Amino acid sequence: MKEMTGIIRMSLAGLVSTMVVPALSHAQNQTEDLSPMILGETPFNVTIEQIDWKSDPLGTVHSAAVGAVHEQAIIIGGMSAGMHDFTCDAGDNFPSTIFNHTIYMVDAQNQTTDARLLDEKSTGLDAEQIAAMASINTLYEEVDGKLLVVGGYGIDTNGDYVTFDSLRVFDIAGVIGWVGGDGSLLADHVTFHAPPANTPSDLADDFFTVTGGIMLKKGDEYWLCLGQNFQGGYIDGSDCPPTYDQVYTKSIRRFRLDVGDPNAEPEFIGATAEPPTWARRRDLNILPARVPGGEIGGVALAGVFTDFTGGYPGIWTVPIVINGNGTMSMDDPTDPSALRQGFNAYNSGRLTLWSESRQENWFLTFGGLGYQVLWNGELYPDPTIPYSNDVMAVRYRPESNEWSQHLLGSTYPDIYSSTGELYFHGTESLTIPRVPISPEGLYDLDSITEPTVIAWIYGGILSTGQAIVTSGETFASNYLFKVIVEPVDTCIGDLDKNGIVNGADLLMLLGHWGKVDQRKQVIADLNDDGIVNEQDLTILLSDWGPCQ
Repeated sequence: MKEMTGIIRMSLAGLVSTMVVPALSHAQNQTEDLSPMILGETPFNVTIEQIDWKSDPLGTVHSAAVGAVHEQAIIIGGMSAGMHDFTCDAGDNFPSTIFNHTIYMVDAQNQTTDARLLDEKSTGLDAEQIAAMASINTLYEEVDGKLLVVGGYGIDTNGDYVTFDSLRVFDIAGVIGWVGGDGSLLADHVTFHAPPANTPSDLADDFFTVTGGIMLKKGDEYWLCLGQNFQGGYIDGSDCPPTYDQVYTKSIRRFRLDVGDPNAEPEFIGATAEPPTWARRRDLNILPARVPGGEIGGVALAGVFTDFTGGYPGIWTVPIVINGNGTMSMDDPTDPSALRQGFNAYNSGRLTLWSESRQENWFLTFGGLGYQVLWNGELYPDPTIPYSNDVMAVRYRPESNEWSQHLLGSTYPDIYSSTGELYFHGTESLTIPRVPISPEGLYDLDSITEPTVIAWIYGGILSTGQAIVTSGETFASNYLFKVIVEPVDTCIGDLDKNGIVNGADLLMLLGHWGKVDQRKQVIADLNDDGIVNEQDLTILLSDWGPCQ
């Protein structure tokens, strides 16, 4: 049994509290400790509910690419089995049969699904192009009805394990038609691109050769954020002589492409000139964000792995800000105000809520793997990176560089295997927006005025246990969940809802002074005790000034 060092007891019931959780001594994390975890204190609540899918079974998949038009989504590539094995045989760890050679279509409105197998005859594509499309951990972004997909890890036509070196641009509506058997060829709806012709010589051969990173969009630019170039079969490097070549990009690679012009070619814009050591990260959550100066950029949250020597690997705990010009910055890990995150530190369902009124990003991550997890109601650090079912929110105010991390008390619903094991969800799952978002992928928090389904979470790695004491089985999931966000009024003294508590609100409260008319709700009864009195006045005065 694993040692229990460092357990801090907590409860999500009752009063909000914070705590600092020390790291286990044998974990080689970027920092020795983690930031306080705040319970609640968010301007919204989150609920995850399973969708009762009544049509044909959905495809089981994780680590794939997804894009949608209107109410229909396509899923391309990924794996159709659970977590890979950790042996000295690459063929056992990543057998060829687990790479997904099927394109799935999911119709949200009609709750129908369709699928079509990739083969040379029906696609009009060659075997190497199909192999690239079936790869895992690609970098992808949806824009104007197109799905851009870069790189990915898989098996080429020579039987070699490679990171592919192409950009694929899919016309989503056309692919949906092909899946439905409209008589077209898939080749009519996808364009393959080599690296940009103007790429500098040191990047010319592998500009698109990336897996395990994230693609972000800014205006007409596309950014390939972090990840790695992994060539060769994966084996457990701690126990087996390495037979692969692994190079972390530690870079933001930027290119431009006019997706509306079928004859356009990608154009190199730039790449990180001197990749920093602390950008050695892959398979993590990177999200679009408002960054200093009011610009669009991104934030890379905690991720794997530090360059460790022996023992358990460590994680990078301090987030990276990807600035509006594509450069990267990171707070000093020794600065007490720097966020040091260990929870949900692996690629999972994710999204960004931006509040213009509050001038803050909220990065939501939905379960997955982490160095720090909730186990039996306790925050528990574990260097083997176990599973989590919990929703975490990271708050980032770009102009003041304020950070905090919050547990919301919300989880995936309890679903059990046929033998009674609780399933853990989220790792390498797909997020499908269900409300309009900005071109860069930001959800507008201020526009949510009532409980709203803002996204679906589909697929991912499904584990029959948390993998703390014992490891359970893992599978590719076909569960579909909806994410519901409900606003929380954190400035209840603002009676006229103009963003500030001042004399106007005080006059409204005094105008309702005394017993509340039970036949109607009185807004000035701030504590809902049936009377407007000194207690309500105290609450209003505590909120005095601009709402935060």
